[in-house]
Amino acid sequence: MDKVIVTALLVIAGVTAAALVTTTLTPIVGSSSRSIVESQKDLSIKITTDVEIVTVHSTDSTTVNAWVKNVGGANITQLSLSDIFIGSNDQAQFYVLSYDPTGNLADNNWTTSKTGPWTQGETVELSIKLNNASALIKPKIYFLRFATSNGIQSDYQFKFDQ
Repeated sequence: MDKVIVTALLVIAGVTAAALVTTTLTPIVGSSSRSIVESQKDLSIKITTDVEIVTVHSTDSTTVNAWVKNVGGANITQLSLSDIFIGSNDQAQFYVLSYDPTGNLADNNWTTSKTGPWTQGETVELSIKLNNASALIKPKIYFLRFATSNGIQSDYQFKFDQ
C-alpha cells in the first residue's frame, strides 16, 4: 500500500511540475516568437532595399544635384531620414548634410520634391546646398554617399571642374 501512495504522490508532483513549467514558459516562447517574426520582417525589408546614384551634377561650387534610383524590391517610406555625405577623395573635405523639410535649401542641407513612398524603379532628384566655407574646389574629385534609414548605401564619384 505504501508503494501505491508514493507512486500517486510522485505522479501528482510530476503533473504539477509539468503544468508549472508549461504556464511559465508559454508566454516567454510567445513573446520570443513575435520578436523573431519582427526581426525577420526588418531583415527582409533591408535585404530587398537597394539604391543606386545615377548621376551627380554640380552647377557651381555650392550647389549639387543628384539623381538616385530605387533599384530594390521594397518601397522606401522615410526618404527624409536618409543621410547624405560629400567628401573629397584626398580626405581634406567631408560634409554631413541634413535634410531640409522646408525646401528652402539652407546651407549644408539637402531637399527633394518627392513626397510619399519612394517606389521600386523610381528616380528621385536631390538638391544639395553647401555653404561658402564648404564649397567644392576645382579640379578635385569628390564622392557623394547616399544612405537610407535602414543602412543601405550607394556611392558616386564626380569631378568638380567648373
